[in-house]
Amino acid sequence: MKTKIIIILALPILFLAGLITGHNYGFENKEAGKIIGLNHVGIRVANFDKASNFYEDTMGFPMIYRFNDDNGKLIFAYFQINKSTFIELMPADEEHPEGIDHFGLETQNNEAVVNDFWSLGIDCTKSIVSPFTHVNIAHAKDLNGVYFEIIEAIEGSELRRVMDNWKE
Repeated sequence: MKTKIIIILALPILFLAGLITGHNYGFENKEAGKIIGLNHVGIRVANFDKASNFYEDTMGFPMIYRFNDDNGKLIFAYFQINKSTFIELMPADEEHPEGIDHFGLETQNNEAVVNDFWSLGIDCTKSIVSPFTHVNIAHAKDLNGVYFEIIEAIEGSELRRVMDNWKE
């Protein structure tokens, strides 16, 4: 029992250490999948145009795609910082206040990473193909209830396209 508690307490520390150092603690087996790195941070904003102008014009991060619903209302937009790091802007509302909403981890073999998370007791959905970006995506919560996405930029996805077309 003590070993299980120590492992559960160590997971967030190893997880964050892996993000910072680039190591994939617990996810080294390439066939089983691995976390490649931090892909994006999702931010809820009250004024999309103002936020968009800041990230695109002031910061110099081009908007690479924007998705609207059938009525033309913004769902989310991505701004590219470098080849594989993005900011996702989404509208704030009563249910989703302004501020950081989530982060996204890029993976190799998303389904295997999801299975690894399940085996560690991490609350996670099954990996599906996004109807918007066509990435493999799963939704999860860490041990503190922080929401994050697990994504794989598969061939044919919008994310793979913009990452492959990145020019410094």
